[in-house]
Amino acid sequence: MPAALRLSLVHQTVLLLVAAVLLAVSALGALVAWNLRSGFSDYLRLQDEAWLERFAGVAALAVARDGLEVLAGPPGSLRPLLDEAGPLAGRPAPRRDEDRAPRPPGPPEPRKGRPPPADPSWAGMRVAVSTPQGEWLSGRPPRPGTTVLQQPVTVDGIIVAVAWMEALPPAPQSLDAAFLARQYRGILWAAAGLLLLAVLGAVWVGRRWLRPVQEARQAAHRIADGELHTRLTPRGSDELAGLAHDINAMAASLQQLEASRRRWIAELSHETRTPLAVLRGEVEALIDGVRPLDHQALASLQGEVARLTRLMDDFHQLALSDLRALPCHFGALDAGALVREAATRAAPHAAAAGLTLDWAVPAEPVRADWDRQRIEQLLTNLMQNSLRYTDAPGRLSLTLQAADDLSATLVVEDSAPGVPTDALTRLFEPLYRADPSRSRQSGGSGLGLAICQAIVRSHGGSIVAQPSAWGGLRVEACLPLHPGASA
Repeated sequence: MPAALRLSLVHQTVLLLVAAVLLAVSALGALVAWNLRSGFSDYLRLQDEAWLERFAGVAALAVARDGLEVLAGPPGSLRPLLDEAGPLAGRPAPRRDEDRAPRPPGPPEPRKGRPPPADPSWAGMRVAVSTPQGEWLSGRPPRPGTTVLQQPVTVDGIIVAVAWMEALPPAPQSLDAAFLARQYRGILWAAAGLLLLAVLGAVWVGRRWLRPVQEARQAAHRIADGELHTRLTPRGSDELAGLAHDINAMAASLQQLEASRRRWIAELSHETRTPLAVLRGEVEALIDGVRPLDHQALASLQGEVARLTRLMDDFHQLALSDLRALPCHFGALDAGALVREAATRAAPHAAAAGLTLDWAVPAEPVRADWDRQRIEQLLTNLMQNSLRYTDAPGRLSLTLQAADDLSATLVVEDSAPGVPTDALTRLFEPLYRADPSRSRQSGGSGLGLAICQAIVRSHGGSIVAQPSAWGGLRVEACLPLHPGASA
């Protein structure tokens, strides 16, 4: 879309609100105008019906008193009866000549008592009387095609005549039409005022919205350009403030990921440099003849290669866990048997390190659908972490807790030294070590607990580190017994 045709948020808001208000006002104005016109026509018709009924009553009294001849005669003969019936409601009453004030000398003034003949709203011009058989007695017969009201003139229960009256047209061109015109003008003025208020309100709202949106857009551009320290100042508590919070959280997360990436690169180069340097030194020693090529030299080379291979495998697993959940092959197994096997494998190493190993599992089998290889790796990493960083003489324990048929908790706990409280939440970060109590002198790469977290998450569980009551570290891994069913 060309830039010249693009509409800003303010313009879009103004157009949207104006269109909505215009549509609403137009619909409401049309409905009110139609209802007013229809209702006013009904009001005029009811007035005419009430007046015609009153005129029929006056005519009936006159016939009973003077005979039917009182209703017959040339135009104007019904004038006394019309005066006696009175004016229509809201109409000026015709005035008799004797009721008029003396006219001062001068040119004659138009008669004010009787509306001019051109005014079709006056009842006297619209009334006629006929016999029950349809013979016209007085007044002007109704014109063809007009709506006619009729009222019988009854004397002693006998219909002696019928009073006829032409109904006013739907749009009378008189005082009634002027009243309707005033109402229509009022509706138009109200619509114009509402449109003006809509425009002003839309401009105010659009500008109020546009500023935080522009700030968010500029912040997103700066973040995309690598300025990850960019932050917004949220204003209020609406959705725009929520957008600012989300952008700040995104920037903080990206900043943390960038720092983690740089640390990863630095740590990875450092971790691989050590075994490569050892390999290079030993190979150079063998080539220079400083060290004989015997079984001991080959075993040393094999150990360094194995260490480097394990390190690369650990990095590969963590890379997979960052991209997606670790691939798992779930199958039915006894969780208690897995724990017993892990404790049995770790027992000789604990005894060699001067540590006491305790383990406990439920008496009944704990049926679970886990990936056996991944869970064995989880238990091995947790046990090696405790064996590596627990001082002798000390103790450690491995426990399986299954309170229900839904989940189980693996707990590994050891004695001193402990981990600083502020470092507990970072233990599962790759390559993190809580120096100096858990230093790299014992040979760890700092990836074991990170892999444990990836395995637990791939099973839909959670893992936390807490201080141990024995002065060391307590790691709890809560796993659903049936990950596929819980998903």
